[in-house]
Amino acid sequence: MLLRTVPAQVLGTNTLVLADGPGERGRPRDCLLVDVGLGVADRVLAVVDELHLRPVAVLVTHGHLDHVGEAAQLARAADVPVVVHAEDAHRLADPVEGLGPQLRTALAAQLGDVPWTPPEQVRLLVDGDEVVAGDLRVRAVHAPGHTEGSTLYLVEDVPDGASVAAGGLPPGTGGLPAGVVRTALTGDVLFAGSVGRTDLPGGDGARMQATLRDVVLALPDDTLVVPGHGPATTVRHERATNPFLTGA
Repeated sequence: MLLRTVPAQVLGTNTLVLADGPGERGRPRDCLLVDVGLGVADRVLAVVDELHLRPVAVLVTHGHLDHVGEAAQLARAADVPVVVHAEDAHRLADPVEGLGPQLRTALAAQLGDVPWTPPEQVRLLVDGDEVVAGDLRVRAVHAPGHTEGSTLYLVEDVPDGASVAAGGLPPGTGGLPAGVVRTALTGDVLFAGSVGRTDLPGGDGARMQATLRDVVLALPDDTLVVPGHGPATTVRHERATNPFLTGA
């Protein structure tokens, strides 16, 4: 499996390019673009071109602006759908609104007005749905709390170590931790050492606690965690060290 991360310039979102491997000139392989943030479009397209890939969908873990800022733009360019959980689809009409007043003010001061046009094609997911790109199968797991439709994407595979290191993941040695056999793209549900906030519109502390207990802690220890911000980690490491998972 190939995974490259392109860090967004705004709020450091991990925009991901995911495929079952690189293609060849004249023989592109299908790929997925995940959480396309702000200021990443040109760099994402450069990765796609370099690795001879062909986007078949733009996945979002949730509908906040820092995770969908250029999703519609790249989806239109590739003539593919933006894929989102049904409970977060309403955020695609105005992802700025979902950030709450303080973040909206901070972003306005930094960026001015962020132009937004909703995507032309949208595919709605529910828990357990799959998205396919070549031989790669990605399963959606509903994980509400940060937003109503927050979603984890699970793959029964791990990235090639060189590809992960090139993208800055995971931390430490630059290689995959020993014994890791699957990958979870966790968006803003789970980070290395922390979890997603619940004080923005659509956030719900009780639902987040249920997600941490019933979804996150149910993941096998041998799972690589690639979050929406910051470095990668593993479920084993977070179960042992993340203070927000103790007693969840």
